[in-house]
Amino acid sequence: MPELVIELEGLDKLVAKLHKFPREIARNLGAAGEESAKDVILPTQGLQNYPPLTAANAPPVPYYIRGRGTQYATRNLENSELLGKQWVVQRKGFNTVIGNTASYARYVHGEEQAKAMAGIGWKKLFDTAKEKLKDIQKVYQAWVNKTIKDLKL
Repeated sequence: MPELVIELEGLDKLVAKLHKFPREIARNLGAAGEESAKDVILPTQGLQNYPPLTAANAPPVPYYIRGRGTQYATRNLENSELLGKQWVVQRKGFNTVIGNTASYARYVHGEEQAKAMAGIGWKKLFDTAKEKLKDIQKVYQAWVNKTIKDLKL
């Protein structure tokens, strides 16, 4: 699984005090990860915010109606899993895991992304995180600074 490495100033101070303040440090770094996911990465157009509609979303049949599914002349398959609403952000210690529970998410946002998806504006999650690295670092740095201040380090 690919990893995203974030360099932070002052983190060494926190690591040195980890044994004394493990809950506070873990809580704040977890909050930094959650904020980065929800406020920086996921709102990107092509992830949680869908890209603009294309010809694939309009007649003639078959076409795909977002939030509903594949439309044929006489019926709709009702196979939409509401991709944009299936994002999950979980704190796991110092790590943050971002995922999407839709069965087809890996073909839209994952490393197995179908070539057609990129062409119509869907983004890969990991590539987006790399593109937003400076903004993510700012969020983490603010939380590290807050932690240092709160713990009077």
